[in-house]
Amino acid sequence: MKNVILFIIIFLLSINQFLTAQDYQNSQDSGDLIIIVNGLKNSKGDVQLGLFNSEESFNGEQRKFKGVILKVENKMVKWEVKNVPFGEYAIKTFHDEDQDDEIDTNFIGIPTESYGFSNNAKGLFGPPSFEKAKFHFDKHNMQITINLNK
Repeated sequence: MKNVILFIIIFLLSINQFLTAQDYQNSQDSGDLIIIVNGLKNSKGDVQLGLFNSEESFNGEQRKFKGVILKVENKMVKWEVKNVPFGEYAIKTFHDEDQDDEIDTNFIGIPTESYGFSNNAKGLFGPPSFEKAKFHFDKHNMQITINLNK
């Protein structure tokens, strides 16, 4: 009977050690990303942000990795994204001043609300490519600052 109890205790300790090692490994492969959006012309409305982990998601062919709508305070927003797996990402954001959940444009399609991308990337006739906006996330704590256009 003592051998059975000893076996069970050793087994449970082994499982605990394995799970602790897995948690440590997982924490080594992810980190926290802080995204700051500056350059807002006022504190009206919201800022919408999307974090994309592939060209397909960035182009709207697949769902974004994460997204958020934040209230503007003091002409800026700060988004803290916890436990982001290491990899390549790109960010899109815009200032939704009228809170209609879409970026407003003029009659020829040019945005009238401020917008921006990671790396402060710019496109020639439209949004920049994923390649221009992507960044490599491989730190436990990383901060990205985006300055809005307009």
